[in-house]
Amino acid sequence: MNGQTTDLAALDADLMARVTAANDEASLEALRVEALGKQGSISALMKNLGAMSPDERKTFGGALNVLKDKVTEAIVTKKAGMAEAALDRQLQAEALDVTLPPVKPRLGTIHPVSQVMEEMAAIFGEMGFTVEEGPDIETDFNNFTALNFPPNHPARETHDTFFLDAKGDDGARKVLRTHTSPVQVRTSRRSA
Repeated sequence: MNGQTTDLAALDADLMARVTAANDEASLEALRVEALGKQGSISALMKNLGAMSPDERKTFGGALNVLKDKVTEAIVTKKAGMAEAALDRQLQAEALDVTLPPVKPRLGTIHPVSQVMEEMAAIFGEMGFTVEEGPDIETDFNNFTALNFPPNHPARETHDTFFLDAKGDDGARKVLRTHTSPVQVRTSRRSA
């Protein structure tokens, strides 16, 4: 019995030293399995309890349970300390200095389609063409009649075109421009 107590004290000292020396969770887990796992050193000693007399079993078993609890507690404490240290390192790495001036927001840029349209207009402008623009509210004449849309054409239906109640100075019915061709009509009439 006395030899077993000495072995238990040596095992206790060895395991506690290894828990203290463990520097990562993987080595700590390996130590836990080696000491407390199915084939671990403490588990092997527990299996030998059946061969002991009841008095020895009571004394040695109690000491073995104390050791098992001590090692388990030490491993859990060490693992919690490692997790807390890892969290502290992460927080230090991700620290935000609120005293720094704010980052200026990026201002928007021109839309790629608009940029291409402007580049095309510039290229055609260099060739002598001009960009013509017209109003969004157009007369019925410029939008339909001048473009040979007959009066009963489906595009003149109220579900395809937005007609306005207001009429122009000349009494012509106004419409929201349905396409870009009325600008061509205006340009042609102006140049003629």
